[in-house]
Amino acid sequence: MSTRTESALKAPKPRLLLPEHAYDYEYWARRLVHLELLRDAVALALFRAPLLAVPTGATRRGGQLHMGEGSFAHQAVLALEGLPGFAQLSHSGPIVEWGDKPPALCRPKERLQFYGLRVLAEELADHAWPPADRGHGTETGRWPPASEQPPGRNSHPRETGSTVAALALP
Repeated sequence: MSTRTESALKAPKPRLLLPEHAYDYEYWARRLVHLELLRDAVALALFRAPLLAVPTGATRRGGQLHMGEGSFAHQAVLALEGLPGFAQLSHSGPIVEWGDKPPALCRPKERLQFYGLRVLAEELADHAWPPADRGHGTETGRWPPASEQPPGRNSHPRETGSTVAALALP
């Protein structure tokens, strides 16, 4: 086995970056109740995917990060150790946790409060049930009506590899 292949198999050492470098920074900026927590947050980069680690503080009592593999989680714990707001660091498998442990059985709203997060208006709309008249379609028992495209779906089929290759030819 070559040296290059052996080094590729080792768990990478994470890099700590500015919080704005995390690819999920905007997600957290929209969700956190107390935005000042972003000042002490860090982007934890493994390979090419920096994830935001938000410290505890204000109403945020704990945090967690899914690192994909246990060896990556162990490296993340070592990187976050000693940083303010990252007390009681531990990992179980690929999950890194800090701060208090969330209650085992709690409602979703209580879990959001534990992590210092807010519910967004569009999330409330996503959980709305169809109107009692089964919507505005004529088909009974089907939601959404077949004539409507479900949200987030493309109306055109995916292009196949041969189609893309044919388009690339001069």
